[in-house]
Amino acid sequence: MEEHLPERPSWDCTKCGEAWPCAIAKVNLSIEYLGLRSALLLYLGIQHWKAFNDHAASGPVPVDLHERFFGWIR
Repeated sequence: MEEHLPERPSWDCTKCGEAWPCAIAKVNLSIEYLGLRSALLLYLGIQHWKAFNDHAASGPVPVDLHERFFGWIR
């Protein structure tokens, strides 16, 4: 799997430059946490908290931040 990781404090993908989690990161996370939805939600919750704090420290928090981190999980 290609590593599509967040670049802090921007929270853009280090590989493709898209807002993290990018499309490939979502696929990779889905595979890594297959059958472990609660663990995935916990991981994303921690990352969301870090992203929120990073953005709040440097300016406005993106309005789509919550949707970016949690909107793709079914």
